[in-house]
Amino acid sequence: MVNLSSDATIIATLAVVFTTGFVSGLSPCTLPTIVFITAYVSGEKVNSKKRGFILSLTFVLGIAFMLSMLGVFAGFIGSIIANEEILNYIIAAILLVMGLWLLKVFNFSPNYNFSKFNPKRGSGIIGAFLLGIPFGIAASPCTLPITISVLAYSAIKGSVLFGMILMFVFAIGRSIPLVVVGTFTGILKSLSGIVKYQSLIERIAGSILICLAFYFIWLSINIRFGFI
Repeated sequence: MVNLSSDATIIATLAVVFTTGFVSGLSPCTLPTIVFITAYVSGEKVNSKKRGFILSLTFVLGIAFMLSMLGVFAGFIGSIIANEEILNYIIAAILLVMGLWLLKVFNFSPNYNFSKFNPKRGSGIIGAFLLGIPFGIAASPCTLPITISVLAYSAIKGSVLFGMILMFVFAIGRSIPLVVVGTFTGILKSLSGIVKYQSLIERIAGSILICLAFYFIWLSINIRFGFI
């Protein structure tokens, strides 16, 4: 189990996870979704910044709830797999697959149909929260690999509490851009220039995930031969 109060690296870990979530939340293929959702659950175009903020915030609380529960599950799985060497290999495999996905080496992106989860139009705050739950893990193909990678890492300490906190912090970081865009919908115009860099951002993120995969393999090898 993780003693959060005595773990000297916990703040740095949370900061990195928060930043990772924030960067993934800036994905050009994710931001426009929040405008659609706030309009859908309100039953009409949102003209009030206050209304847009409330609906956006409720929506991201649904995301945070979903990811936190997944973090709890990941921490539980990590506690079952007590062998650190095996766990590192599993995480390395997940990171490698997600990295190759972002590098477009292969593509198994499912075609999500949010209509299966949609509450009825005009359902307001409750509808926004309910929509946030599936969106937490199935937001878009360009953010899903990052989410799964952080989820895999959240299992590494074998702590339900650590997994929940890690994924909650990731969710908050990822959701800040969504709240801003949902509140000030006009900001999408100023962010449109990000789209042309999407492919570059995905390649950089994919390369980082692959490097992390080899790092965890290196850790497992060192554990195997007793170097650490």
